[in-house]
Amino acid sequence: MSSLKLLAWNVRGIMSSTVCLSSLLKNTDCDICVVSEHKLKKSSLHYLSTIEQGYTCIGKAEELPNKYHAYHGKGGVAILYKNTLEFSVSEIHDINSERVVGLQIKTKSNGSIFIFGAYLPSDDSLDNYRNELNMLDNLVSYYCNYGSVIVAGDLNASCRTKDRLHSNHCKSDELQKFVKRHDLLFSGGQIKHTGPDYTFITKKTMIDYFLVNKSVLRQLRSCEILDEGSISSTSDHLPIVVELSIDNNPHRIMNSYSKFPAWHKINDDHIRKYQEHMDVPIELLTDRINSDNLDVDTVNTEIESILHEAADSVIPKCVFNPYTKPYWTPDVKKAHQMERSMRKRWLANGRPRGMSHESYKHY
Repeated sequence: MSSLKLLAWNVRGIMSSTVCLSSLLKNTDCDICVVSEHKLKKSSLHYLSTIEQGYTCIGKAEELPNKYHAYHGKGGVAILYKNTLEFSVSEIHDINSERVVGLQIKTKSNGSIFIFGAYLPSDDSLDNYRNELNMLDNLVSYYCNYGSVIVAGDLNASCRTKDRLHSNHCKSDELQKFVKRHDLLFSGGQIKHTGPDYTFITKKTMIDYFLVNKSVLRQLRSCEILDEGSISSTSDHLPIVVELSIDNNPHRIMNSYSKFPAWHKINDDHIRKYQEHMDVPIELLTDRINSDNLDVDTVNTEIESILHEAADSVIPKCVFNPYTKPYWTPDVKKAHQMERSMRKRWLANGRPRGMSHESYKHY
């Protein structure tokens, strides 16, 4: 029996948490990661795909007012997933919200899993919160008919009655209704987890979640909230790691001998041969589509096979290097060493919080 690992974390700004997230992805070996509050502008979303070798990212950034001139954005949510996942992985596009992003993975034996990453409003406006939660409600209502559903991220409200005194109780009431309406399960409730009993360090409340329906619960192998001291972190939120059992190995086997098309090395002759190699298979597939009424999934699989075969036949190859870090420059290394030094100082001072503490401010 193989497994699929999922991680959810509010990074409180990815530019200050890049090294932390990179280490976390590596140490947990997670397959899919939901990142909340990356604070990137739309033009900078591509940065998320450079954080750790071997991950692809889909993400959304919050629309900013015209008079907003800060170098960073606000809010934002993204999902990173491993390139080696053998499943059919695709973004869910019909989501009319800057705060919710969706991913569909199709497994051979467990069917479709729909993962929605969310960063719900943190302000006190109940109307704003309801609007975003209604969007999530519609998505869960629709996609639960076609497979398992997971909602993950910072929901900025608590599902637990014990947190009411330290969270917005009106928003928490709305979230609890949503959870009850869809019979969703969560850590700190029906799902038993290891680690701290909270995710938001400042108020010791649980506002970051994996919400799952009962079909996912049957696959749940473990749920853990990582302790503050176990990771190098600049965020005041704790990451959650969930592991699901699946029947098949979720990964293609990739090693230092794996070869891939070197698209950066091609010339006009390669392009011509690539096109010629696809002409006949595409023509045959078109005839089949016209005569047999093939379904979309079959057509998609056939086209993928044609593209792969053409590339394998005529495009130059390059070798996969599992150790390369595209962003790891001498300046980043120096900053990482400084971050570790400041963290040691902060730990030695008893982990104080607040900008009035010098060690916290410098860390």
